[in-house]
Amino acid sequence: MAQKATKKPAKMANRKLGLEAVKDDGDKYAVVGGDGRPVYPGKGIGLHEAVRLGTQLVASAGIARVETDGTLTPGRIDDSGTFAPAA
Repeated sequence: MAQKATKKPAKMANRKLGLEAVKDDGDKYAVVGGDGRPVYPGKGIGLHEAVRLGTQLVASAGIARVETDGTLTPGRIDDSGTFAPAA
């Protein structure tokens, strides 16, 4: 009798793009386009999700921290995996 072939799990593009090195500090972040405006509506997301969405939504996407007054502080993820405000 022939054995039934087992299915392999589907591969998901861009799921492990250095996310294990990102250190979420509990602040809220937004993915911003080249013009500095958020590319999706919302009050902010965690750093891991912002990095993941930034690799999928817009080719020139960046990361910005959402401050308590609603303003955005643009920055980047540094070598240690933490958010660093742009100078």
